[in-house]
Amino acid sequence: MNSMLVFGTCVLHLAYAGSLNGLTDTAEQTRNKEVQIVNVCDETNSKNSFIYCYGRILEAVNVHNIYSDSKTFVDMPMKLSPNETLTLFNARFGNQTVEEINRDELKAFLDEYFTEPGTELEACTPIDWVREPPHLMRIVDPDLRNWALQLNAIWVRLCRKMKGEVNGDRHSLIYVPNEFIVPGGRFREFYYWDAYWIVKGLVASGMLNTAKAMIRNFQSVIDRFGFIPNGGRVYYLRRSQPPMLTATVYEYYEQTKDVDFLKSILPTLMKEFEFWNDKRSVNVTGQDGQIYKVYQYRTETNVPRPESFREDLKNAMKLPSSARQKFYQDIASAAESGWDFSTRWFSDRKSLITIRTTDIAPIDLNALMCWNMDILGYFFRCVGNIAKSKKFRYMREEFRYAMHYVFYNESEGAWFDYNIPSKSHSIEFYPSIVVPLFTECYQPLNLAKSHGIVRFMNNSGAFDYPGGVPSSLTVGSNQQWDFPNGWSPLNHMIIEGLRKSDNAQMQEEAFRLAQKWVDGNYRVFKKTGHMWEKYDVSGTVPEPGAGGEYVVQEGFGWTNGVILNLLTTYYNRLRVSPVMNGSGTNHLSRTLAMSSSSSTRSHRPRAALSDHMAHRPCIIDEVMKSLCNSAKSRQRLFLCSFIYCSGELLRAVNIHGIYNDSKTFVDMPMKQDPGSFHFLFN
Repeated sequence: MNSMLVFGTCVLHLAYAGSLNGLTDTAEQTRNKEVQIVNVCDETNSKNSFIYCYGRILEAVNVHNIYSDSKTFVDMPMKLSPNETLTLFNARFGNQTVEEINRDELKAFLDEYFTEPGTELEACTPIDWVREPPHLMRIVDPDLRNWALQLNAIWVRLCRKMKGEVNGDRHSLIYVPNEFIVPGGRFREFYYWDAYWIVKGLVASGMLNTAKAMIRNFQSVIDRFGFIPNGGRVYYLRRSQPPMLTATVYEYYEQTKDVDFLKSILPTLMKEFEFWNDKRSVNVTGQDGQIYKVYQYRTETNVPRPESFREDLKNAMKLPSSARQKFYQDIASAAESGWDFSTRWFSDRKSLITIRTTDIAPIDLNALMCWNMDILGYFFRCVGNIAKSKKFRYMREEFRYAMHYVFYNESEGAWFDYNIPSKSHSIEFYPSIVVPLFTECYQPLNLAKSHGIVRFMNNSGAFDYPGGVPSSLTVGSNQQWDFPNGWSPLNHMIIEGLRKSDNAQMQEEAFRLAQKWVDGNYRVFKKTGHMWEKYDVSGTVPEPGAGGEYVVQEGFGWTNGVILNLLTTYYNRLRVSPVMNGSGTNHLSRTLAMSSSSSTRSHRPRAALSDHMAHRPCIIDEVMKSLCNSAKSRQRLFLCSFIYCSGELLRAVNIHGIYNDSKTFVDMPMKQDPGSFHFLFN
């Protein structure tokens, strides 16, 4: 059948060594190899694990490609109990292999005994939502103020609460008692690290009760499971996401100074901290020869992710059977990072099947753990527990040594991910290298470190894009956390990291990046009517992003939160720009270069201009080559980009409205060599 995912029975069993009901070959292979299977959920934490986390129904649905999105089935509520559903399935298909099952009959079974995903949730209007929040009404620019009010209205569209029957076993949803804000699109449930930026936006909208309700939901989840899962489904029960709850509580507490609330939530925050400290730590040797405890994303599961079952299985088939369980673990661990997926985790920086997440101690996770130590120390002081406050402050000061001796690269002047087996740094640009600035996990008086990060980013070309900072500079991976996609949380952490600096020039750079990100989001919203989870930042005008395992989603919780936070942070400065300017950092980079001219530290040299620009799509465009027909060399083609892709001439033509159609100018051939033309204009 054409729609079937083609696997022979034997091959399928080798690719997926999960506990599949009735697949005795797999069990036999598992015993022979003495491999312990760790499913994403099981009878210890879920009453319906054999429906949503492993089993013949899950396998059959994906082998026959019933739904275009693997997540659809595992989000569908059952009409009967799990045992009744499985009994009926076995009665109808029990003597057949999953490949032998008739696809139409399988689809009919699903239609009869399951309901549509999302039907176990209902829409809600947050009790503290108002049409014109005071903070948003302070925004000076009238267009941005009106836009902020439109984004504020989206909170109502993204609000969900669970129906009463969810607190049972017929749903994959993890029950929480209060309403919450979902990201949007296929992400129908709560998600962990999204919530930090959602709460930032709720604070901007004055919705502190909703923020508190979401925090209480997380508290209930930690009380049940000991940590916060990736999201609100049982198939996420063995992986988390970046530890942002303590920071989320901080955002709420700073607005309310509710000490009673803080006292009630501190045991929960401690429990989560202990989870990361016990379950996600590893000892490594620093550059000074000392042993340091650092943190990594490291799930225990070694089977396909149910929400991406088909995708994981296809990729695993490209590997030897002996490597597949490690592949599944590294895939799930990358999903735990929130960066699912990025060449950041690939050993060859190209292919998903070379993923090695558990070989890496990520700089951003460790900076977040450092931040947790700092905030917990502050919280214990707020409730009067000075002894514990000192303990966490001391822990943070000690951990700064790990941040320096494990993650900091003196020659590059920046922090990087640490590869544990090779004992080396991954010298590549990813926005994660800025997170220590965001969490202030370095000595504040050591301005050289913050300057070094900015220089490294500028030299890499990370600041050069009109729509914001991309999530990597790796071209062609087709992964959603790579170029050309820019993401709200990453751009926000960069902006905030620079804004928190004591250096006025870096603070000004934070504003320029904020203006760029707001500009891009605003223009896409005006064009599409939606906020998106990610954006293609490479073009003159950004577009919704692409790549990865699913189509780009609209909504969107953390995107709205970041924009509302930036609009209220810079309420009297941000403006709707007539034309987006992609340069942004030249003044700062020149200033920092001058200020460091006497330094003896060896910094990464700026790449040759032609190579530096090679990843810009405009450079390699065939139309560009035909327009710049005199550009025999890459250097001339690079100069040509300053006419058609960026630069003061392009900006001037559009600001002055020289042509009715903006496309007219950028389609016009030059009469002279681009180098001469560029020189004459300047």
